[in-house]
Amino acid sequence: MARSGSLRFLLVDARQLGMAVGFCLTLALTSMASGCDTSDDTDFPKSVALAKKTNRPLLLAFLGTDWSISSLKLDREVFDQAEFADDAKYNFLLCKLHFYQTQERSPEIIRQNEQLAVRYNIAEFPTVVVLSPTGEELGRIGYVPGGVEKFAAAVNKLILKSRPSGE
Repeated sequence: MARSGSLRFLLVDARQLGMAVGFCLTLALTSMASGCDTSDDTDFPKSVALAKKTNRPLLLAFLGTDWSISSLKLDREVFDQAEFADDAKYNFLLCKLHFYQTQERSPEIIRQNEQLAVRYNIAEFPTVVVLSPTGEELGRIGYVPGGVEKFAAAVNKLILKSRPSGE
């Protein structure tokens, strides 16, 4: 009797382990397939290199999601939406740069984000700096009401406006 109870316990543990492994694989594959890197505090040098390698515009999103309502709205209504990560529809790379007041971050991330805010002269939050694949600033945009489609249309307008008329 004690033996069958032990077997049942092992079967339950094996099922739970299988579900946990499946969940982890799903998360890993989802993040690899995503068009926009939607992780918090993205590695800026890595994002720049990927934009150049893939010839895609880079969006530097300077966000204060725990103290700026507009930053929170932009993050939730646009960047956190699966539709925004769709490569076929929106061909952007995203580098989120958070300026938290209530969450701990590593000193390296804090330094990186502060240096970028100075470099790009960020005066308000949210500010999204749109960079060409070569790192040239194409324009800036803030929160745009209307979700992914309206925001992406505003970004595309900036990109098109920056192109020479012969292209």
